Amino acid sequence: MWISRQITKARETPSVQTGTSTLNRNGQVEAVSTGAERNIKIYSPYGYSFSLPEGTEMMLAKSDGQQSAIGTLMHTDDIETGEIKITSASGAYIHLKNDGSVIINGLEIDKDGVVSS
Repeated sequence: MWISRQITKARETPSVQTGTSTLNRNGQVEAVSTGAERNIKIYSPYGYSFSLPEGTEMMLAKSDGQQSAIGTLMHTDDIETGEIKITSASGAYIHLKNDGSVIINGLEIDKDGVVSS
C-alpha cells in the first residue's frame, strides 16, 4: 500500500508543461493543459506586455501552487539568427534585422535612417 502511494505521488502533474489558452478577458487568463488552469499569471521580459489570443500555445510552470505562463510558442520561419520580430494578432509587425535596418509593416528603414520601400 505504501509503495503504491509513493508511485502515485511520483506521477503527479509535471512542474512544466504545455497548454493552450482558452480565455483572456478582463485580466483573467485560462488555459487547458493536463486540466483546466485558471487565473494564470503571464511573465515576459521587462518592457514587453501582450494580451495573448485564445488558442495560443504556451509553456506553463507551477510555482507555489499557482500556474504561470513563462512563454508562448514562437514562429521563427521568417527571421534569421540574432534578429527580433514583434508581431500582433492583426499581422502588424516590427522586424529588427541583423544589417541594422528596421522593417515596420513592410516599410524599411536602413541603419542610417533612410526610408525605402
